[in-house]
Amino acid sequence: MSDHDVIPPSPQHRDEEILQHVLREVHAGRALDEVMQDDYVVERQETGSHEKVLDHPEVAEVVGDEIIAQMRAMLDSL
Repeated sequence: MSDHDVIPPSPQHRDEEILQHVLREVHAGRALDEVMQDDYVVERQETGSHEKVLDHPEVAEVVGDEIIAQMRAMLDSL
């Protein structure tokens, strides 16, 4: 296998990486809306996949349901 034969990560793996990034950054004190706009997150998400992050129980536990609702409204308007 050469250096050019790189297998891209599966969608599930990519979603898990995004989730871990979001949780890590929110735990570090950053606002969820700011984290969701990180290049790291934006470049790896497919259209509408922010729902997977916002629906995750760990995210809701960390930021609360009200903030999740605000985040959904903001992302839907983009």
